[in-house]
Amino acid sequence: MKYFTAVDAVEGLESALDTDGIMLTGEDCLLRMENQRLLMQSLMIDPPETEDDPRLMQMIRSQTMLWSEKIEECVKKQLCIRLPDRPIDAFLPATPAEISRLSAFMDRPAEWLRRQAAALRDVNPDLSCRGCRMLISNELVFRAFLRALFTTAQQCGVHALSVLIPFVSDCREVEYLGGVISEYASAHGIECSVGVEIATPRAACIAGDLAKHADAIVFNVDELVQLLYGMSRKDTRKVIFHYLQEHVFRHNPFTEFDDIGVGSLLTIALKQIRAVRPDLRLSAIGYPTLTEKGRKFCSSMGIDMLIGPQYLFHAENLLGAAVEEQPSDPPASDKAI
Repeated sequence: MKYFTAVDAVEGLESALDTDGIMLTGEDCLLRMENQRLLMQSLMIDPPETEDDPRLMQMIRSQTMLWSEKIEECVKKQLCIRLPDRPIDAFLPATPAEISRLSAFMDRPAEWLRRQAAALRDVNPDLSCRGCRMLISNELVFRAFLRALFTTAQQCGVHALSVLIPFVSDCREVEYLGGVISEYASAHGIECSVGVEIATPRAACIAGDLAKHADAIVFNVDELVQLLYGMSRKDTRKVIFHYLQEHVFRHNPFTEFDDIGVGSLLTIALKQIRAVRPDLRLSAIGYPTLTEKGRKFCSSMGIDMLIGPQYLFHAENLLGAAVEEQPSDPPASDKAI
């Protein structure tokens, strides 16, 4: 079994170097600094019409600088980049103070910005414009993101890179985004493999078809638990507490592997994948897969790589007991490949 450490910010890279590889997420580069947040907010509220929009040029320059901090630290490791998966709400001003700052940045009336942000905001962000949907809906911004990423990789001497497409539910999403990724990778002389993250029940049901378009498959068990149970990890703490107390649930599905529900779905997906791509690389990410029960299931099903935050495991010693002691609501940053 191999282990990849999921890292959001550059500060977490030093402790991640003990594992077999590193998975960097894209959100940090887009939202880490105030000027980046303002820039992204302006691009969401007033989308660019051409690739030479000055804001996209500014985004590429700043993104290249931020990516260099990350990539330079891990050029000797296997490296995977998980494309941004935050919902569009994360890129919109949420408070009067943020609207005021954006108003000054864009030189637009605050009331107009408030109305635009309200119109774009989703009622249920976790099931709306996020992951691959967000990237396809904002293609020029996505292209600028890729240009900065591959430019930095080239400058840092990276010759091979893996890119993960999150929250997929249809093969055409993979074809569309995979084509754009390959275009930029080829232009920068980088060999790029494209992975598909299975985080929705539909993706699991068409796993065989998705496997035909992917160089790797990653099962996001955290997301599958939420959608299979119809429970938000963030909003159901009280419900789960009472269910455990009254013995309705035998365990917390967000911290213990559910072999009956999630396990059955993964078994169906894996059977499809093995039928068409028996040698395809398979990974899993999420709290439940790092428990002893989850690790045993993954090993028995041929999933040979686990991804998680470094505090849950080390290359030499998986901290199975420590996993059990963690709170039931892991940080959002733990949801990576």
